[in-house]
Amino acid sequence: MDYRKKLAWLIAVSTLCRIIIAWSLELGNTEAYYWVLSNRLQLNYFDHPPMVAWLIRLTTLNGALHHELFVRLGAIIAAGICTWLIYRLGSVIHSARAGWFAAVLYTTSIYATMGAGIYIIPDSPQMIFWLASLIVLVKLMNGSTDGRKSREQWCLFGLLTGLCIMSKVHGAVIWAGALAYMLVYDRQKLKDPFVYVSLAITLVIISPIIIWNIDHNFAAYKYHSGRVDLTQGQIDPVGFVKMLVKVIISTGPIHYVLIVIAVLLAFKGKLGLDQKAGRVLLLCNLPLVILILVISLFRETMSHWPGPPLSALLVLPAVWLAGRLEPAGGKLLPVLKIAVAYAIFMGAVEALTINYLPGTTSVAQGMRIGADDATVDMYGWKHAGETYDSVYRAVVAKHLIDARAPVIVTSWVPAAHVDYYITSRTGQETFALGNIDSLHQYYWLNDDKRHLRIGDDAWYVIPSNMFDYQTFNKLTASFNSFAPDLMFSQYRSGMVCKRFYIFRLIGYKGDRAFK
Repeated sequence: MDYRKKLAWLIAVSTLCRIIIAWSLELGNTEAYYWVLSNRLQLNYFDHPPMVAWLIRLTTLNGALHHELFVRLGAIIAAGICTWLIYRLGSVIHSARAGWFAAVLYTTSIYATMGAGIYIIPDSPQMIFWLASLIVLVKLMNGSTDGRKSREQWCLFGLLTGLCIMSKVHGAVIWAGALAYMLVYDRQKLKDPFVYVSLAITLVIISPIIIWNIDHNFAAYKYHSGRVDLTQGQIDPVGFVKMLVKVIISTGPIHYVLIVIAVLLAFKGKLGLDQKAGRVLLLCNLPLVILILVISLFRETMSHWPGPPLSALLVLPAVWLAGRLEPAGGKLLPVLKIAVAYAIFMGAVEALTINYLPGTTSVAQGMRIGADDATVDMYGWKHAGETYDSVYRAVVAKHLIDARAPVIVTSWVPAAHVDYYITSRTGQETFALGNIDSLHQYYWLNDDKRHLRIGDDAWYVIPSNMFDYQTFNKLTASFNSFAPDLMFSQYRSGMVCKRFYIFRLIGYKGDRAFK
């Protein structure tokens, strides 16, 4: 079988599908936020290391290409590269057939093909370095500790894991798995000085993360450690089940079951896989999956957190399937056909739901219509930007407000959407009022902007699904008065899904209400 040719077609077709979906959907909250960060390049940010921001800056050609497709293009390209990398991983540890099955499983995983393959998130670039570092590590653990090739591979491993961590800090588990393997199974390799050269390379690469946290009073560390602090939560079995269901759906039910079967077979030594490779893959991936599931017993967790290790573990069921009979003519095994059908179905459902679901699934009414309906987060912002632009120009033309008056934001959501779809049209700036936990990187973005002075006017734009009376009361208390300039409804398939409110805030008094 010419698996490389089949792989090329798989990457080409899946890339085309991703481009179509990426073109048709407005940005999500986090995507718009990372676009904002890409306009202010730094060596680290409050939420994550800088790789995703650098990638967006590259694919938008230094911010010149203002379209959702170009913001997401890095994720689409990364997904194609990762499909090739997991094929290589499967080929290295077993066979080209295993690599092909791994590529199919990866492409049909909802997390891999959409969560990190269409939507631009830190996981998008991280998956490249995650898979590449595993390939190098498997070769290192199977090879000799002597020779130039080994030294080069250790240096490459240090580089790749450093870049993996610079995408998202939990990439450090790759190093943890490598050290655990050597401590338990091959202590002789710990005598190789290039192991420590490799580790030093990683530490140099990730030093901006450490320096940033020192300079900012460990703000990022405090925030993220608080999200996983088990001492602050009680056992929540319902939350755990919800999290597990979300992980299964985002991974793919077929994929998840295959991973569980393959992991169990690997522990029993019945997977038909080289023992060293199996141990490396399990030690570098499985502990993080287990840790996140344990945390979800006590705290709310996100379904994409175990995405990278679960995606890498797809190579294990690929090995298992490669050892089974393949139908004549090189056709896919039935289980893989089901996985393909699931991916196509879920992709179509998500795109159609966001763009065409009648109205909203929210039960909220009045000022908060659309609240708790995630499908409206990525809908209606283009229309809102056009409408606000008309209101803004009309009010400025009547000399009712200074053209430079900023748009006030009180949380990173929906501040980034406001920046991408609204102020990018009018040339205004956003100005943040609030604390670090609500503003995230916006807390520091004010430093480069014209500050509000006593007596200044401003704007406030908020969609109904994110409207909060307490925040609105704090905001209006910071100004002498306010004027509601426009409230307009947005329709989806002929039914109201949410509303937008545009306020003029008159006479700034100070932000004591937000202290």
